[in-house]
Amino acid sequence: MASNKLKIFSALAAAATLVPQMASAQLAPKAKDANYELNAAAQIDKLVANGFRSAKVTPPPVATDEEFLRRTYVTVAGRIPTYSEAVSFLDDQSSDKRSQLVQRLLDSDGYRSHMFNWWADLLRITDEFARTNGAPYKQWMKKAIADNKPYDKIVQELLNASGGGWEKDNGAVGYYVRDKGMPLDNMANTVRIFLGTRMECAQCHDHPSDTKIKQRDFYEIAAFTDGLRGVREDVGSKVGRDDEDKPREVRDLGRMLRYAVYDFSIQGGKKDKAMIKLPYDYKGRKGDPNEWIDGGTPSFFGKGISSRISSKTNAREKFANWVASPDNERFVKVIVNRLWKRTMGTGLFEPVDNLNSSTEPPNPQLLNYLAGLMKDVNFDMMAFQRILLNTKTYNLGPSREEASSSVPYHQAGRQLRRLSAEQIWDSLLALTVENPDQRKSANYGNAVYWRGKPVLVGKKSMNDVYKEVVALNSSDEFWNYTADLLKQIKADGGGGKGDMMMMGGGGNYGGLKRASELGSPMKPGHFLRQFGQSSREVIQGASTDSDVTQVLSILNGHVEREVVNNSGAVVYDNLGKAKSEAEKVNVLFLSTLSRKPTPDELQFMLAEVKANGQAGYRNVLAALLTTSEFIFVK
Repeated sequence: MASNKLKIFSALAAAATLVPQMASAQLAPKAKDANYELNAAAQIDKLVANGFRSAKVTPPPVATDEEFLRRTYVTVAGRIPTYSEAVSFLDDQSSDKRSQLVQRLLDSDGYRSHMFNWWADLLRITDEFARTNGAPYKQWMKKAIADNKPYDKIVQELLNASGGGWEKDNGAVGYYVRDKGMPLDNMANTVRIFLGTRMECAQCHDHPSDTKIKQRDFYEIAAFTDGLRGVREDVGSKVGRDDEDKPREVRDLGRMLRYAVYDFSIQGGKKDKAMIKLPYDYKGRKGDPNEWIDGGTPSFFGKGISSRISSKTNAREKFANWVASPDNERFVKVIVNRLWKRTMGTGLFEPVDNLNSSTEPPNPQLLNYLAGLMKDVNFDMMAFQRILLNTKTYNLGPSREEASSSVPYHQAGRQLRRLSAEQIWDSLLALTVENPDQRKSANYGNAVYWRGKPVLVGKKSMNDVYKEVVALNSSDEFWNYTADLLKQIKADGGGGKGDMMMMGGGGNYGGLKRASELGSPMKPGHFLRQFGQSSREVIQGASTDSDVTQVLSILNGHVEREVVNNSGAVVYDNLGKAKSEAEKVNVLFLSTLSRKPTPDELQFMLAEVKANGQAGYRNVLAALLTTSEFIFVK
């Protein structure tokens, strides 16, 4: 066994020697090299092999087809493969079937669904915020994923967003509206998400552990986005004080309009200049309490910017371009590390959002190379992940050693990890329905919603409403407009009894659909929340901890009701097509664990079937769904 592992190790290192020698962060342009991604993958393998060698660690063996199949579906598409998908891959004798699978999944709706879950956790995307519906923000992000918009462009558009959320293709303003009224917290989140640095402590005092981060540093960078406000707040603020004497329905509709238009919008602060007042209890050096200071970026971020710029320059735009610049070393390395962790299971440095002056990545050559690669593919996240997924490193089997802060992934190997709440939900969906990736909620997009249903369809959209409302110049004009809009809605058949619904609906809080198509997040008590779905209150707040509610949900809750005892589930349709008892047991194993049973497992399960007949198959399925092999991925 040891000699086989050494052969794998040697092959991993030797494969990379076929790659032309290149600078650590340089690659030939894609257009000039048909083997560009293959060469990049081999270079990564070479650097990983160097890490194994320096740590004197023998790499694990290559993953079996069964391990690769399940891992790749879960990693890329966010669910286990269906029975037919598992059989198709395992029966395929093509030498390049693994790379074919990677490309097929990257092109799938499953990839887009799973990427949205990743982004939603990172940006804390919710269905409702600032007292209005957050649908445009969700739709903007889903479209950015579907279009494979480059990462740097996504970040630039989020940080420089202005205008109303219901303007066409302008949902990116949701990034600021999500934290409206909390500009300092929003900046702390921005720095943590995109620059991998935790500066929140410096709101109140110099950072206690990273001596380079001072309190003034935090306020200088916060100046770039301080003072943001809603569009036409001169009118919106008066509207909010003039609603008590209005008829009930007019008042209700007016409040919804106010939330959807004035609250769900952003425009710059002090003539778009970066200035901020230090807090009354400021303790730092270089400044006094309540003093106005100019914005600037801390020196520890490298080449920075200041707010002393041309009067024709928008300070926030300049800040957005600086954050998302390929010259911003932290920006590049943080997204590289996040995507490495998403693909490989563990970051090259951990935590992924605490890159500070004392961070020492165990394999800096690999991190530097990946940063260069990200820039070379122009921040194309799909291309970057495809390269990682086609490395021999990704193809290695699960590690036999436990990773730690001193022995990270590239030295200890892939770690066993529990599926996320969304991956578990979507994997159960693959056992329940045909074509699980097509299970989507209706996208109401730009429709005007009132009393739980769309109104004025084909006559007026939310984009139209936004434009009309921001053109109003007084509170009286607003309420006259609201009364007239209510008349139009009633004439169109709306305005009946029912719960009020925010304008521009779209969230779906039930049904057997992909997790990305359900509520963001789901309500407490739902299966997704029981299994650790983030509340979206903090950055990447999901949990994989276990508790008794999960056991109950598997034994006599959602899993028992929707899968095990659901005679209409697709897993039982596939079972009915099998001819023998052994074939049926194979169907259950391939459907749940993406592999066939061992001889011992097969005999044990056949004994259960012979003893209990048809009920025995349900017992086998229930048993497989309670195994750690189902709930974890190698």
